[in-house]
Amino acid sequence: MTEADSIGRPQVFGAGVSLGMLAGILIGSLVTLWLGEAAIDLIHRMLDRMSGKRERVNFELLLQ
Repeated sequence: MTEADSIGRPQVFGAGVSLGMLAGILIGSLVTLWLGEAAIDLIHRMLDRMSGKRERVNFELLLQ
């Protein structure tokens, strides 16, 4: 390995790391846009179910 080879390798590594980070952010953003709203709704429904808010008796229906 010559000195010229060792100078270029950190630049290639840095470019690869930068490209990987950019691709990760882009893919993560697309997945969040795609699944974000559905995931938030699912979590909200699960929290409502666990807290018992959906299990209340509808007394208006019982008065009929």
